[in-house]
Amino acid sequence: MEGICGKSCESCGWKDQLNCAGCREDMGRPFSGPCGIAACCREKGHERCETCTYVSGCPRQAQRDGVPRQELQRRDSEAAKYRRLAEIAPLMGKWVWLIFWLVVPMELASLLTLDVVARMFPAAETVGTALEVLCGLACTLFLWKLTPVLREYRTAALCQIAVTFVNLFLLALPEGSALVLLLGIPAIVLGFYGNYVEFHTHAQAVEPLDAGLAAGWRKLWKLLLLSLGSLVLLIFSMLLGPGAVVLAGLAVLGLTVYYAVMRMVYLWRTAKCFREWTPPALPESSPSPDL
Repeated sequence: MEGICGKSCESCGWKDQLNCAGCREDMGRPFSGPCGIAACCREKGHERCETCTYVSGCPRQAQRDGVPRQELQRRDSEAAKYRRLAEIAPLMGKWVWLIFWLVVPMELASLLTLDVVARMFPAAETVGTALEVLCGLACTLFLWKLTPVLREYRTAALCQIAVTFVNLFLLALPEGSALVLLLGIPAIVLGFYGNYVEFHTHAQAVEPLDAGLAAGWRKLWKLLLLSLGSLVLLIFSMLLGPGAVVLAGLAVLGLTVYYAVMRMVYLWRTAKCFREWTPPALPESSPSPDL
């Protein structure tokens, strides 16, 4: 039997290795995949390549002998991809799920350490900082456990532990110490960088399963920057009177809550993707024949 491209199916050394029934029996889908040559013939109304006027200079025809090898490489690549997903799925499903449960206490700690809240409730800052430290230690552990998935998780974990130790040190400093400002600002910058690395690493890990969710993780970083901008606005609003402070405070609260909710949604969806993922059945690949 002759294929659409003109090759003899009986003499093809790849037929058994790739479990190919022939492009005519498979309606132009040999190896359970699309064939560019068969699709081209269908579009132009030809049953086979030899009736086409442009067959002599056709680049697809010239590369037809390499199609089976390309299919084998594609299968090997797919198999490697799914083996990797099978390795990391238990880790992502477990530790991202635990990070999900840290979001609420971490955001609560951030609210308690705001100057506006601390002025109204003097003990709130101490409680918030202590809670922030405990959550930071837990988050560091969870991110470190994800290091076998992607090395960038280690960077996020190191940033988190550094910020946590700075917060611990700041607890011991007297109020009004110059070191609070000297260490506080770098800690904030380092914390934002750690979040940037974490979000983009989540995106990279989940992209093979859900490209839309990966894009959401990358956009979440912009929302975090917007939240930082609202905090700066809150500080400057103190110069404009009580009304401006109230409006700025409401903006900070709204953005903080929205950011926390979206982060929880993305963490939950990411953990769910990996916890429910099962490897698809792939066709077995065999060693390439000696041709």
